[in-house]
Amino acid sequence: MAGNHYEASIDIGTEKIALLVAEKDNNGHFRIIGHNVSPSEGVRKGSLYSIDSLVRVLTKLIDQTQKSFNLKLVRTRVNISDTHLSCSDGKGKVSINEMVTLEDLDSVLESAMAMSTPTNKEKLHIIKKKFIINETVVVDNPMEMEAEVLESKVHIVTVSSSSIRNIERCLEQSMLEVDKIVLNSIAKSNALLTQEDKDSGVCLVDIGAGVTSYSVFNEEGIIRSGVIAFGGDEVTQEIAYAFDTSFEEAKRLKENYGVAKSSTLKEDKFINFTQDKEDHQLSSLELSEVIEGAYREIFTLLKDELKHHNLEGIIKSGFILCGGASNINSIEELVREVFSKRVKIGQIQRSRISGLETILTDYKFTGAIGLLLHEGDLSKAEYVESNNNGVIGKLKKVIVGNF
Repeated sequence: MAGNHYEASIDIGTEKIALLVAEKDNNGHFRIIGHNVSPSEGVRKGSLYSIDSLVRVLTKLIDQTQKSFNLKLVRTRVNISDTHLSCSDGKGKVSINEMVTLEDLDSVLESAMAMSTPTNKEKLHIIKKKFIINETVVVDNPMEMEAEVLESKVHIVTVSSSSIRNIERCLEQSMLEVDKIVLNSIAKSNALLTQEDKDSGVCLVDIGAGVTSYSVFNEEGIIRSGVIAFGGDEVTQEIAYAFDTSFEEAKRLKENYGVAKSSTLKEDKFINFTQDKEDHQLSSLELSEVIEGAYREIFTLLKDELKHHNLEGIIKSGFILCGGASNINSIEELVREVFSKRVKIGQIQRSRISGLETILTDYKFTGAIGLLLHEGDLSKAEYVESNNNGVIGKLKKVIVGNF
């Protein structure tokens, strides 16, 4: 909670930083009451390389937001995109004496989480998955069910300890406390995916400026997350190299005339551009062929990664795209060709959040919205049900997701 009344989130990317402030009612619904966005500094390939630069931008962004919306921010949620992340599933198994109790639940989850991590890494997320009764029956909540054996799975995401400490240091120097740190692709899944999307088998692909992040889901929950060290900046760089122009001019060409699949062009036109401060022209077809080649490289790397982890068969419902670099003509057609799967651009799910339409439809705020909606990870409290005598048992401790 930021201040006494608000929750805040900051999405730090390679190209931009987005800040949102929202009120949360008793039903868990958020209403956005403050927003701001600015160019990013100190971040390259999704990773922080200059604390001073990022702190300078963050401090200005926070001050502007507080003054513009008459707010006082104290704590915030923030994202992380770490190319050194690793994922694994922890498994637990315990014997049951007639009926599943809170103590059994505690034991099986502790067993599932009992995974050591290298000294330079730490657990960022421990996300619950399904429970299995007697090795065959899959359930969401096993409390008070008759069983002989109870099994559990958790999805564990580990990231670089230095990445976490650097983010915390930046927020502290910007006079904010860190509420939660959430993996970027997981944050965006909260904003863009329905439970039906996840259950049917889907891959969320976030094509940012510096990196491309992905998360795969099925009926068990999240299966895998990963980061590929290529993003929209690589596409821009390919344009700059192909036509011997500046990065800024290449970016303008991509944003104004870019097409991700050249065969969708209706006609070839000449486009004016600047080269060595002189005016020149290039073919729109040639431009689109360069762009398509760069995007194909990104999606080929993603395809190889998914294949390496045996995930292609899980993605039955296809791909949902988000991120600034997904805002280019015909990208859905290109992804559909590469993966032979259904593809669509992600849209904010409105059931738990409201605000200005210009915010809810602007890709720049998708990550910040997802951070607001993130409910944490593993918590045994949600499995404690009520009966005629009130709450069953007493929680000795609650496990939260940010270790």
